[in-house]
Amino acid sequence: MRLTDLNSGREIGANCMLAEFGGLRLVIDCGLHPKLDGRKALPQIDKIQGNVDGVILTHCHLDHLGSLPLLLKQHPTSRVYASAATTLFVRRLLSNSIQVMKRQREETGNQDYPLYVETDVERVEHALAAVPIANPRIIGRGGEEVALTMHLAGHVAGAVGCLIEHRKKKHFFTGDVHFKAQRTVAGANFPRTPVDTLVMECTRGATATVPGFDRGKEEQRLIKAVNAICDEGGSVLLPAFAFGRMQEILMLLQEAADAGNLADVPIFCSGLGMDLCDYLDAASKKTKQVKFSRQVLRDLGILPLSRKYTQPGKNMPERGIYLLSSGMLVEKTPAWRVAANMLDHEENAVFFVGYCDPETPGGELIGMNPGGEFKFKSLDHTSTLRAKVERFHLSGHADREELLDFAKALAPKDIVLTHGDPPARAWMKETLAAAMPGTRVHDPEPGVPLEL
Repeated sequence: MRLTDLNSGREIGANCMLAEFGGLRLVIDCGLHPKLDGRKALPQIDKIQGNVDGVILTHCHLDHLGSLPLLLKQHPTSRVYASAATTLFVRRLLSNSIQVMKRQREETGNQDYPLYVETDVERVEHALAAVPIANPRIIGRGGEEVALTMHLAGHVAGAVGCLIEHRKKKHFFTGDVHFKAQRTVAGANFPRTPVDTLVMECTRGATATVPGFDRGKEEQRLIKAVNAICDEGGSVLLPAFAFGRMQEILMLLQEAADAGNLADVPIFCSGLGMDLCDYLDAASKKTKQVKFSRQVLRDLGILPLSRKYTQPGKNMPERGIYLLSSGMLVEKTPAWRVAANMLDHEENAVFFVGYCDPETPGGELIGMNPGGEFKFKSLDHTSTLRAKVERFHLSGHADREELLDFAKALAPKDIVLTHGDPPARAWMKETLAAAMPGTRVHDPEPGVPLEL
């Protein structure tokens, strides 16, 4: 196998890999970099020489999906292989991406936007092929073929890892993985048999696992913290990814409410995450890959966030729980806008419930000391941090020790690291090399082919 990481850097960015098997070319994911703008956010798809014989989409987060319309525009005959659940989400998420890019063009004047239009999204939709879980799919051309087998990855609804077999060699790609069950998805169900190559995410490689950590207890700690703020008259902002994390937290809140353990205050949600509740509900009914019912919105009495924003610096007019995207407080999202009303007031809190890149506004806020100044540049407002800020470890990514154990079980000849920032990659490479001296560990240079 010849593998080329087409991401723009060794980081969590525009996730995209080219895997070549003889003359057969497969692309695994094709995302948009969440921290870069315009064409700088694209993977290096222009480095792909020749036809693309198939695209494997591991899941629908935009850092894995967001550039797919451009890849299919260049390679219109390619099929896109994904889980049945994932095929239900693709169009809605890409259409939302177009609307976001149109707003960015108006606000910033960036003429690159939108990077694609609805006809490009339609091309992707027509190319989708649902692959049954744990059921090999043959992909071939010109006498060369591979067997593709997908396995549920536990990261988010529809997420998969995949085994690719070629000429008696086995290559496993984890995608984004979470081994423990969540409320909306079961834990990863990956085979633990030897392979020749393991391509593995390492998102949490730089995050030490707390001894004795228990996810259930962490969820209880979150609910207790939410109640403490609300009982004292404050409001809580829960920034959450619209796809997956928001629905997961909704189910947690419902469970607490059903047990009589949630403060009796209004809960506000808005935007794409609310719309996606319908899509996860449909996926739950049509596949066995998701567990979610939109009934949770009625049971919790979810209220829409007012379209009329409160002046920055002034507290929110209604005390409550605000479950809003984006999870990293990306500028101009509902969570970012409501934070401009929350941070100046000591009775409030912002609780982060998922992965947060240190270089995003959310990461900046997590690292800020009380009394620090948090700038909302496009609002011409600077908040003095008086609200409580805390991070709860409810990520949809596997702990580094879990990844290490998985790698040992597969005993590959080669491990290729992906989906991790430099400190995470460094820890994983050093630790894997020490624990598995017979295995070659690679942190590939973006754009440079790796022969395996």
